[in-house]
Amino acid sequence: MAQIFGQEFKISKALITAERLGVDYDLKQMIGEVSFFEDLEKSYVTAQLVIIDDAGTFNEMKIKGSEQIEITIEGVEQEFIGTSFTHKFNIVSIIQVQKGGERSEIYHLNCISPHAYRDQGIKISRSYTGKIEDICEAVLDNHLDTDLNMLDFTGNEPTRQDPIRIITPYISPLETVEWLIDRASTAIGAPYYVYCTLYDQVDGVDKLRLGDLEYMLNKTPFNASSPLLYSQSRGQEVAGKSLKEQAVIVKDFSVENVQDQMKMMQEGAVGAMMSSYDVFTSQRYSRHFKVSDLLEKMDGAGMMHSREQNVFDTEQTLEFEGDTKKSDEWDHRYFNTITSFGTYGSVNSYHDVFDQSQALNKLRTGSIKSMLNKNMIDVTLPGVLFFALLVKQKSAATIGDLVDIEFQNTNVEDPRTDETANKELSGTYLIHKVRNVFTSTRHDVVLSVSKVAEGKPELT
Repeated sequence: MAQIFGQEFKISKALITAERLGVDYDLKQMIGEVSFFEDLEKSYVTAQLVIIDDAGTFNEMKIKGSEQIEITIEGVEQEFIGTSFTHKFNIVSIIQVQKGGERSEIYHLNCISPHAYRDQGIKISRSYTGKIEDICEAVLDNHLDTDLNMLDFTGNEPTRQDPIRIITPYISPLETVEWLIDRASTAIGAPYYVYCTLYDQVDGVDKLRLGDLEYMLNKTPFNASSPLLYSQSRGQEVAGKSLKEQAVIVKDFSVENVQDQMKMMQEGAVGAMMSSYDVFTSQRYSRHFKVSDLLEKMDGAGMMHSREQNVFDTEQTLEFEGDTKKSDEWDHRYFNTITSFGTYGSVNSYHDVFDQSQALNKLRTGSIKSMLNKNMIDVTLPGVLFFALLVKQKSAATIGDLVDIEFQNTNVEDPRTDETANKELSGTYLIHKVRNVFTSTRHDVVLSVSKVAEGKPELT
């Protein structure tokens, strides 16, 4: 059987339960690999498990896709003893079964947070009136028995929209929340996120987080006092040293399909025209969206950390039919909306906006998300860095947090050092996706991060 008791962690529980089984099965000794997935765009956590069965346990259980599995992972080094987290999942499916030998089989399971599993069996058709975040909280509490933790938003009010009235069109609770959050934004157009982390579940009950991007980007990076460093030579130096010494090194990074401004243009995230027609008042209006104006608003709100942005070339011009203008002065896409003022009296419906200047927020939120996707890279870190945070607090670093990373390039021509800072890559990043991988004796964390501020690393 595969043993997951090693240098960095141990799996102390992997308990499968189901009403039809009658007994519980603890598979902690059979697990070969566990991966947990968190995503800022998703309101649930998923997991995949690789289990080596050489005792016929799965033949006995006969997985039906209705079971639950509760996993507990603990730190084993002296400074991490007593530090752990527990998460319960619903088993969704068996992705694959392979023969591992004459008497063993390898099962690859797909799992999801319990509230997301229950969500599939619920459809809502009812009316709600109130602020968007209050409706989201009511939907999650009433239909999924799930709490919504509203983070400390930037400013005094958690939302800048007036109350609205909506009727949910036979969609699930999580679809309802996603639909509502897509409508919400801060005063400058920063998007809201409802998301779930690995560390928020209490006694098997999920707790979701609601936060806006202004709040996230105004936080202090969790490692501000000790930025992570990517350096091949430094990585080789600490490879055989203690976990604590390895915790500040980026093991690997991958850059693929970044800085695609044409895609931003196709999405209407650079320059676009929004037109609206109200069928009740016959009022029409059209407003042009420019990403450069949005960047100024973001800088004024502190979202750029008072440093140079790296997502859009404000000087680039484009020529069409003999006319030359800056790229965000062109209308790369047209967006049209139809509203009906007064449908619910003095209360706005889903699309209604009294202030035309705020109507462009519908485009600004999409533009900001497009910016984040434009420069997203993947970095692999030692998992011990995250366990170290669990020692001090209830949650490790996760999606929605900021991280400082310094990248070094080899430069043998520099007389001061054999390395020099890569200023293009170094900076502050927003954590957008997290994959925690527990395999053999090693815990790695793979982050998908978006650069939100230029760094100023010094040569060493």
